[in-house]
Amino acid sequence: MSHSNGSGVFGLSIDLREGLASNLQAELSQLLRTLKRVQIPATFSTPSPGSDGLIEILRAESLRHELAILADATWAGPHVGRTHFARELARRIEGAATQRVLLRTIAVSDAELTTNLDLLVKHRISVVRSPLHAGFQPQSLRFGIWQAPVSFTLSSKARWQLGRTDWAVNRALTRASRSNGLVHLVVELETLKDQAELASLERILTTVHRRRNKGLVAVVTMQGLVARLAPQRQAIAGRSVLRVA
Repeated sequence: MSHSNGSGVFGLSIDLREGLASNLQAELSQLLRTLKRVQIPATFSTPSPGSDGLIEILRAESLRHELAILADATWAGPHVGRTHFARELARRIEGAATQRVLLRTIAVSDAELTTNLDLLVKHRISVVRSPLHAGFQPQSLRFGIWQAPVSFTLSSKARWQLGRTDWAVNRALTRASRSNGLVHLVVELETLKDQAELASLERILTTVHRRRNKGLVAVVTMQGLVARLAPQRQAIAGRSVLRVA
C-alpha cells in the first residue's frame, strides 16, 4: 500500500458475536474509555448491526466509530447459494438502515467471501474481511471492493503465542512506517475478559497513539482505509496495459 505522507497505517476492528454485547457491558465500557483516551476509532462488527443496541452506545461517543456486518459460514461461506446469501445480506442492510446506519464493511468470521461480490456492490459495501487473508497489504478484488487483511488477532478461540502480541504489533508498526504498510488488529470483545489480553491491547493502543503523534502512523477505520486506497487504484487503472506490472 502506498501513500504520499510516508507513514504506516493502523486499523482496529472489534467483533461482538450474537448475544454477547449485553453480557460484555463492562468490557465494552472499558474498551470505549481506552479508545477515547487514545483517540482511536474502531470498526465494530456484529451479526445484526443497528438492531442489537450497539449503535445507541456508539452514537453517545465523541469518536466516529463504524459498524460492520459480522457474517459466518452459514450464510456467507463459499458453499452458500446466491439466493440465501442475497436474502441474509439484504435483511441486515435493511435492518441497519431503519436506524440510519450505513454499512460498508462485511467481516466473515470463519470463511472466505470471493463470490457474489456484485451483491455487495448493490448494497455499497466496499470492504471484505476474512481470517483466511492474513498479512499487511490490502488486495483489490472486483467491482471496487477491497480485501482487508488481518494482521493480528486477539481471540479467545485461537491464540497463537509466539511471544507477546503487543511486541509483535510494535515491530509490525515499525515495518509499516518504513513501507507504507497496514497493520490491522482484530479483537474479539469476549477476549477482553482476560485481564492480560486487555492489558496487551491497551499497550498496543498506547503505542499507536504515541507513533501517530510523531507522524509515523495514521489511524483509520475500514472506510478510512478505502478512502486512502482509492487514489492508488485510480493510478493503477490509468497505467498503460502495455506497461509491466
